[in-house]
Amino acid sequence: MKDLIQRLRSHSIAVTPQRLAILASLCGRQDHPSAEKVYQEVQLQLPAISFNTVYKTLEILCRKGLILKVNPLHETARYDGETGPHAHLVCRRCHIIADLHRQEFPADMDKEDEKAAAEIQGFRVEYQSLTLWGVCPQCREWPDRKET
Repeated sequence: MKDLIQRLRSHSIAVTPQRLAILASLCGRQDHPSAEKVYQEVQLQLPAISFNTVYKTLEILCRKGLILKVNPLHETARYDGETGPHAHLVCRRCHIIADLHRQEFPADMDKEDEKAAAEIQGFRVEYQSLTLWGVCPQCREWPDRKET
């Protein structure tokens, strides 16, 4: 908890029990929950918390760079507590989102080349995002499953 408090303070975010619970709910996760899912989980600890508080806090944490908003589906935003360099794998059938870290990238993928090309065009790159679309192992086991 001390680490979470320090992370909030170092980003000039007031420390509240609600913000701590929301940030804690995202740390170490691999499933990229929606705001609704975070709300349901945090509400178990803080029954009086509102969905609006959870949503606004998620947006603040995103703006300050403590979490990422992952929205490859253009439907419901999903949140990621992992802010280090990594890509996302998205199943086009069940919409699960999984992380793919740098050490797992194929040898010929070089994001630094992409960043350098963007900077030549005058862009100051603040964040890079790579999303790979496909079908997850669970959905491949069920080939007749309809895509959503």
